[in-house]
Amino acid sequence: MAAVQWKQFNFFDKQQVLDPNDRTKSPAIFQISFLSKNITPNENVSSHQYLNLHATHSTGNVYVSDRNFKTHQFVAYKDGRVTHLKQLKQKNILISVGEEDSGAPVVKFWDMDSAKLGESETITPTCIRSIKIQHGAKPYPVTTIAVLDNLSQLAIGLASGVVIHIRGDLSKDRTIKQKVIYEGEEPITGLGFREQTKSTILFIVTTNSIMSYNTTANKPTVVSTTLDEQGCGLGCAIMSDSQEMVVGRDEAIYFYDSTGRGQCFAYDSPKSSMTWFKSNYLVIVSPPVTTTSNILSSGRSTLGFSSGRGSPMNELTKVTIFDTANKFIAFVGTFVGDIRGVFCEWNSVWIVGTDGKVYYLNEKDTPTKLEILFKLNLYMLAINLAHSQKYDDASIAEIFKKYADHLYMKGDYDGAVEQYIRTIGQLEPSYVIRKFLDAQRIYNLTSYLQELHSHGLANADHTTLLLNCYTKLKDVSRLDYFLKVTTIPLIYQTDADLNFDLETAISVCRQAGYYKHAMYLAEKFHEHDLYLDIVIEDIRDYETALSYIRKLSPYEAENSLKKYCKTLLNHLPEQTTQILIDLCTGSLAAQNADERILSPTPSAKDTRAHVQAFSTLPFPVGPESGSIRSGNTSVKDDVSPPENDKLQQKSLNYTLPSTDIFMPAFVDRPDCLVTLLEHVYEKRWAHVTQSPERLANDAASIRSYSTRDDKAAYQAHHTQPELSSEEKKERKSIWNTLLELYLMDEHPIHLVTSSPNLSQQNGNLMGDRERQKRRKNFRVKALALLKDNSVDYDTNQALVLCELKQFDEGIVYLYEKKGMYADILQFWIDKEETDRVIECVRKYGPKDSSLYPIVLTYFSSNSEVMSKSTPELLSVLNHIDSQDLLPPIQVVQALARSNVATISLIKRYIGKKIEHEREELKQNEELIESYRDETERRRNEIEELQTSARIFQVQKCSACDGMLDLPAIHFLCRHSYHQRCLGDNDRECPHCAIQHRMISEIRRTQEANADRHDLFFDQVTAKQYIFLDAMLTKQL
Repeated sequence: MAAVQWKQFNFFDKQQVLDPNDRTKSPAIFQISFLSKNITPNENVSSHQYLNLHATHSTGNVYVSDRNFKTHQFVAYKDGRVTHLKQLKQKNILISVGEEDSGAPVVKFWDMDSAKLGESETITPTCIRSIKIQHGAKPYPVTTIAVLDNLSQLAIGLASGVVIHIRGDLSKDRTIKQKVIYEGEEPITGLGFREQTKSTILFIVTTNSIMSYNTTANKPTVVSTTLDEQGCGLGCAIMSDSQEMVVGRDEAIYFYDSTGRGQCFAYDSPKSSMTWFKSNYLVIVSPPVTTTSNILSSGRSTLGFSSGRGSPMNELTKVTIFDTANKFIAFVGTFVGDIRGVFCEWNSVWIVGTDGKVYYLNEKDTPTKLEILFKLNLYMLAINLAHSQKYDDASIAEIFKKYADHLYMKGDYDGAVEQYIRTIGQLEPSYVIRKFLDAQRIYNLTSYLQELHSHGLANADHTTLLLNCYTKLKDVSRLDYFLKVTTIPLIYQTDADLNFDLETAISVCRQAGYYKHAMYLAEKFHEHDLYLDIVIEDIRDYETALSYIRKLSPYEAENSLKKYCKTLLNHLPEQTTQILIDLCTGSLAAQNADERILSPTPSAKDTRAHVQAFSTLPFPVGPESGSIRSGNTSVKDDVSPPENDKLQQKSLNYTLPSTDIFMPAFVDRPDCLVTLLEHVYEKRWAHVTQSPERLANDAASIRSYSTRDDKAAYQAHHTQPELSSEEKKERKSIWNTLLELYLMDEHPIHLVTSSPNLSQQNGNLMGDRERQKRRKNFRVKALALLKDNSVDYDTNQALVLCELKQFDEGIVYLYEKKGMYADILQFWIDKEETDRVIECVRKYGPKDSSLYPIVLTYFSSNSEVMSKSTPELLSVLNHIDSQDLLPPIQVVQALARSNVATISLIKRYIGKKIEHEREELKQNEELIESYRDETERRRNEIEELQTSARIFQVQKCSACDGMLDLPAIHFLCRHSYHQRCLGDNDRECPHCAIQHRMISEIRRTQEANADRHDLFFDQVTAKQYIFLDAMLTKQL
């Protein structure tokens, strides 16, 4: 391939370098006529930036120059010459190869850190090692060298075709090993080390072959591995930054690694030397040619030396910089005369000519290069260049945008879309969409939108637009692929991993009439609300909707039924009521759990997915919740016991839904609501109390009343487990609703049938007998509910409801429960139920004495009642008399309110009361007289103590009954004691102290209660006239 076939640019600026002190000349160091052609840059980034130049004159000096071309020198080989210099990258060590008096090559290692660069032109770096190269009797010049940066290996190539390998720590070891690893007939033109993970390879290049040698093998073979049967001239074999051997021959440039030849760039031009620049540039210097001859017909020298040249001023030398990464020529320039050397330093390429002139090639910045490529419409090359320069994604996307705009202007819409697709994520999609909104470009727009979704960057509008494109094109196959095939890898993932907006896709499919596609997406990605909305609102397939709800987890089923319960009840009341029963009792979760566990699983991955789905289900299912079974088959294959236990533990965390949230949906179907509440009440709390139906069956009669002893025995026999506050609240709500439904008998209740019209007809044709039977059954259930003591219901609310519905049995039971016995009595009195009044007074009279005045008034209200209740009236009077429940005046007042009762009726009662009063009066008079005598006696005693002396003649101690001797203590109460018998308590008499304290305590109590009027009124209310009589007797 000819050179003109490579794209050629001018990405480097050429500029001549002048001496800072004399702007008319080149720097002085390059004017030295005896400088060699080799110039070595210092590549150690930690050292000072200077150049190492070596001379071939007899002085053997090495020159060191900085950026301002300030020069220092030192003698490397006295009376000799320098042939090669090598600067290490990791250490500031300079390796020189030269010849001294004997003519044998000598390798020296110089520590450049020890050289102090000052004002003096002469420096003295330390020579840390010197190695003499000797092979055979006759010395041969060194053609090339290679060294590892860690100074562990050194390779020397001789013109005789010999390669000498030196191993060891060249900077420290005293003894090193020299070994001839290759010996041939052609001169060595290139050497280079390649460090691999477990080995180090040495490339050996001659004029006729290229070989590799493993220098780290335990038993290296003497014969090297031949990589190519062709070599190259001197200076045309170099190492790249990627440790590949780059070989330049006239027809092409070749790259070699340890396995053989790699990539090749056809560049047909003679080459005298090559230099590697940065990471991808190859600087190629061609042999000089005279101005009258063609460059391709010039002579080619195997070793890079030419003979028979004309005048240097009539020669031109071409320098080419080739970009190996992007495969184009970055610079081509010609220089007058031959080129002494090329070196790369300070981020530029420096070219030194034989005429002493120096030029440097400065690379243009990347934006400038990109602008050049844009002007030439070379966008792909610009993209590759941006990638090689590590441009960010946004900058590269901007190049793709320009490329796509260029193709769009040319009319290449397919190519433009391909480039726009590469801008996804950086370029605003609306910019591209606007360009392809034309109906003729709908296919291109579809392609772009598909890729936008595949990158997960589409929003709802993009999804809508793409699906509209599919529907307008009526491309069902692509719609199926987009909705179904692209979602297959996401079976066990969520809709968050989709590459399109799920809700938008479902909405567009519904609007376009693709209901099956919408259902597929909603079901696949568990959009239950959308699925049910399609089935119920669009397709009106209610059975399918109920079947789908049964497969959902309890949480999802609850949310779905909240929304669609009323609609489903209007069309499928029985099935809807049953699924609500299963949901509110936990049966639905148990059924779903059994189905998921027992379903076959094709792989371990499927099993894990089902177990994860099963863990979200779950209600406590009662006593069997410890193990999950279906029929008589135990689940052992799909779910291990530890996983099973974990699932059961999670199921206990779910709270059963309240029936309150579904009650509004039953506004037209109270019959279904009764069925729901009865089943929920029985199944959820059967272990706590009996259901209303069982309690109703156990009741002997709706008119029977349990005594307190019966209730205590019942509660002791039926021990109730403790319920949570939420469960108690739920039970109370269901209880109140059921009671209201049982008593709601003004209108006929529908029978539960599948057709609402048929249900209405059956209700209208219901006979009176059947209605009365149903009414009686509901009233029995209502009374059973009221007798359920496990529910802490609101008695007042229940009482109001019973009064509104005229439920007599319920009213009486609630009055009794609240202890409102007077209200019970008045209730039966208002209804003129004399037998019930008699029964009531017998039952509740001992508990509440206030009933007797009421019942006496009722018994004497009219002659008819009196005739029926005369024996009961006499019995009541006897009971009042025996228990002394009422004063006689109150009994007389109660009977005197009508003219029915006669004096003969209460003659015996009044006589007994008068006799009893006389006896009590006599006892009170005797008690008063005794109190007067005692008072008089006490007054006399006090008077005696105050006016006369007390003589003590007691001869015995009142404590020990011993003869009284001194010292003794006498008290005014006529008790005497030994002083030793009293001890420290000599202030009061031990015998009288107890009585005194009692009296003092009584006085303090009376004083404390003097202002406690509430206690007084309580006793008056409790004991009435008896208490007042006692108070008057005590004169309080």
